[in-house]
Amino acid sequence: MKRLLLTLGAAATLLTASAQKPETHVYLCFGQSNMEGNAKIEDVDRQNIDPRFTMMAAVDFPQMKRKMGKTYPAVPPLCRENTGLTPVDYFGRTMVENLPQNVSICVINVAIGGCDIKAFMKDSIASYCTKCPDWMVGMLKAYDNNPYKRLVDMAKIAQKQGGVIKGILLHQGETNTGQEAWLGMVKSVYDDLMKDLNLNPDQVPLLAGEVVNSDRGGVCAAHNPIVNRLPEVIKNAHAISSSECPENFDQLHFNAEGYRILGRRYAFKMLQLQGIKPKDDSNPRANNLVSPLLHMTNFFFDRAQNKMVFDKDKAKLRSVTFNVFAPNAKQVEFSSQFTEGLKPMVRNSRGVWSITLDAPKPDIYPYNFIVDGVSISDPANMYTFPNENFKASLLEVPDPEMPYTVRDVPHGRVTYMEYKSNELGVYRPLIVYTPAEYEQNPNKQYPVFYLVSGTTDTEETWYKVGKFNTILDNLIADGKAQPMIVVLPYGNMLHGTPNPTTMAAVPMYQQFARVLTSEIMPYIERNFRTKNDRDHRAIAGFSRGGGQSLYTAFSNTDKFANVASFSAYLTPEAMDRDFTALLTKENMQKTFKVLWFGVGSSDFLYQNVKTHREYFDKRGIQYKYKETDGGHTWMNARNYLTDVYQLLFK
Repeated sequence: MKRLLLTLGAAATLLTASAQKPETHVYLCFGQSNMEGNAKIEDVDRQNIDPRFTMMAAVDFPQMKRKMGKTYPAVPPLCRENTGLTPVDYFGRTMVENLPQNVSICVINVAIGGCDIKAFMKDSIASYCTKCPDWMVGMLKAYDNNPYKRLVDMAKIAQKQGGVIKGILLHQGETNTGQEAWLGMVKSVYDDLMKDLNLNPDQVPLLAGEVVNSDRGGVCAAHNPIVNRLPEVIKNAHAISSSECPENFDQLHFNAEGYRILGRRYAFKMLQLQGIKPKDDSNPRANNLVSPLLHMTNFFFDRAQNKMVFDKDKAKLRSVTFNVFAPNAKQVEFSSQFTEGLKPMVRNSRGVWSITLDAPKPDIYPYNFIVDGVSISDPANMYTFPNENFKASLLEVPDPEMPYTVRDVPHGRVTYMEYKSNELGVYRPLIVYTPAEYEQNPNKQYPVFYLVSGTTDTEETWYKVGKFNTILDNLIADGKAQPMIVVLPYGNMLHGTPNPTTMAAVPMYQQFARVLTSEIMPYIERNFRTKNDRDHRAIAGFSRGGGQSLYTAFSNTDKFANVASFSAYLTPEAMDRDFTALLTKENMQKTFKVLWFGVGSSDFLYQNVKTHREYFDKRGIQYKYKETDGGHTWMNARNYLTDVYQLLFK
């Protein structure tokens, strides 16, 4: 019995020793600039590197005192001395975090920025080196003009030292974007590696990473569907998704965070293939899409110098990417106020549909997606268009010169309020703006401007889309507008919206006028320090709100001396019936300090506004008028409001 126990103990000791036998897993990495490493190496990337993660130098690193063919701790850079962070860095880190302590990882990275896949094909490399661009000559020379051979030579050294080649990592394709033949060329490289290194394809998988994704505006993202077809030609090939991996400004390369995420994804797949569940199997940034994604650049083409220049202080928007996660959709389209018609979106391997468009001129634009025929707003965008019907999402194209851009100036207060409307039998919403100085001047009274939104808009639309408060903050700070209180009433009278080209609209205008003058104005004047004479009141509105404003002002000349309409009008029939005595040159001149009309040249109400103006022209009534490009849009409404602010209460 004692002998049996000794025998079992010895066997256990041998098994334990065998289980702890050191192993070196070698991974061959090749490709172009994203495998080479394009992002700046940060302090965090050089810290806390497990000594079990090593790299074999494929070239000499003179400054780092690394010699080709020798193994060193995997402190970046891993490709060549002046390259950057690469997915290989975080592939190796993640592998050693999840493998037994007796297993170490050694990576061999041979990559050339901008190279064609032919740079790794045995029968093409010689010809390729004679035709390569000048900037690539030095990189190829570092590998003796044969990067494939260098990769194989280093792998053989690793094998002689006892290393076992466990996989191949590829990141290449930008130079071959859209080329179906790329699939066969990659297969030829893979097959040659299997043969030249005496490897079993069933035991050595090829992991190929997608290029910068369509959901990040990748300029070569059209190649990703081809990358995902590699398993069709290589049995043991696997595509690694780049979805949501952040990109560099050029939309060709990933930034450091992108490389870290992509590297971990390579490792997750390799561990899965080895039957190992990662300790932390969370997929970085999964279901965390950015939309809209603005692509800014500090690089500009200077026509005077006829070259690209860099301006560190001024970035411009170059393009914008929109994304929506709809993995089961058959078709997704994009619609906006800055594009014509519907634009097809592209699906990536994760089920994210994307489109990247040239940036429109600075402004705020509504947009939405159409998923299998159903319109939806952007789930990833918190900024929506307040509306009684469909609520589109909003894209703000930034520009510090735009009047609505938030600047470092004193900001007024915007307050949501409710008042009781006996006329309508309900409580009604109001939004009230008080200027920045209001709280600091407790004895000062202020003029009041009533600003009305249009059909299907809510009281919030002038706030969230019209940016009425920011525009006024900036104008007051610049000395171009007077401090004033601005009130946003809800213009819907709860009885539908009659056609404004007919007299049926007049009762709605009349009811709005009653609600404003008998309920809203007294409420405001009780709760705020207001100047309560006609010279210090103004009213204006967009679309339906413009018609309501005109009718209210013309009906209450004892209360209003300033009125403006944006893309709006009253019919000649309504004015003839209700305002004949008022609408003379003499009466209007002494009644209104500001009488202002504005409309876009392609506005669907342009002709109606023209007829409205002709009515005034025939009577010699003077008014201010602004005609802009564009249609019935809030881009124009903001433009008009900016002008009117500067005329009021002077």
